[in-house]
Amino acid sequence: MTVLFGTLGWRPQSLIPSVKSTEGLERVVFYHSAHEKSRAARAKVMEYCNALGVPAAAVEVSDAFNLFQIAERIRVDVLRARKDGTPIRFNIAGGTRLMSSAALLVCILEGIPTTYVHDDTFEEVHLPLFRMSYADHLSAKQKQILAFLVAHRERPPNETGLAKALGVHKSTMNHHVKQLLAKGVVEVVPDPKDTRAHHVRAAPGAELLVS
Repeated sequence: MTVLFGTLGWRPQSLIPSVKSTEGLERVVFYHSAHEKSRAARAKVMEYCNALGVPAAAVEVSDAFNLFQIAERIRVDVLRARKDGTPIRFNIAGGTRLMSSAALLVCILEGIPTTYVHDDTFEEVHLPLFRMSYADHLSAKQKQILAFLVAHRERPPNETGLAKALGVHKSTMNHHVKQLLAKGVVEVVPDPKDTRAHHVRAAPGAELLVS
């Protein structure tokens, strides 16, 4: 059984081919904007799924241009669906460019098989994404550090404060921070109040690795 996720714009034809082609389809979850044409397309997709006897859930996105907000919502839903080991695939053919980009970002981070439907032929194109999770390339301690930095994004600590907060020796924390810097998930920035001091903060989008 497979769960099909998708983004939907104004044309139900961008999602329906994936509904047709997914073997053992358990349910469909798709995201769309509040635009009237998107709601009309939603109704068509829901009608099609109902005719097949496939449960479908439509999620209306309040801001179809907020990439990180959409990506966080999609990732939470994907992780929830994956808890019991159910296979997932994603169709990113519809919606605003940022909505499709948010979905693609999650697919890259989580290693989800992804398809796109051609605008003219409505043929599915399988995107060459590797089935690997970016989060798996962080150790348990690195994930803990990153989660702390995400939670304290508004007031990023310095290395000493970070080490103290997580009960790690300063030299050990320095080693972890260097590794996280090399992986591009944290940034070290000058303290605006003290040019000799530096803060460690989570890179933009790091929330997607620790949700």
